Amino acid sequence: MSKWKTLSGEIVPDLVQAVRLSTSHGQIVHVGTDSLQVSRWTQFVTVVVILTVREDGRGGGGKVFYRREIVPRMSALRERLLKEAWESVQVAMQLNTDNLTVHLDANPDTKYMSSKYLKELVGLVVGCGFKVLYKPESWASTTVADWVVRHKGRMPHEVV
Repeated sequence: MSKWKTLSGEIVPDLVQAVRLSTSHGQIVHVGTDSLQVSRWTQFVTVVVILTVREDGRGGGGKVFYRREIVPRMSALRERLLKEAWESVQVAMQLNTDNLTVHLDANPDTKYMSSKYLKELVGLVVGCGFKVLYKPESWASTTVADWVVRHKGRMPHEVV
């Protein structure tokens, strides 16, 4: 499994400790995963996002930790969505905090293919004991992880 990093590229040696230190004031932990098909490969990025809220209730920034995994191309949408959900759930289990939400990259609107799998994905997350958000509210997977998978780093040359 690849290493956890910050958006600035700093290696995070212990994700659990980093999250514990970043949530000392009760911040909510958000976990999400997105994937991208590139040539013969599928790239998965899982993010852990911790938002900081100022005393006046306004946003005060936050922290993002991420890891990237590259596997042989997964053509089946159901398989890819299940892996995205499971990657997020595994991280959530490691973090072992009550103040955590898992974000799914699935849309309830039937015009999108992911809608066929939404109940299954939600059941997986809720069955493991976590709160869940899905599109359009699932910003950790659909915005943060999506941005990282598309813009932060490139596919290693040995797999392209």
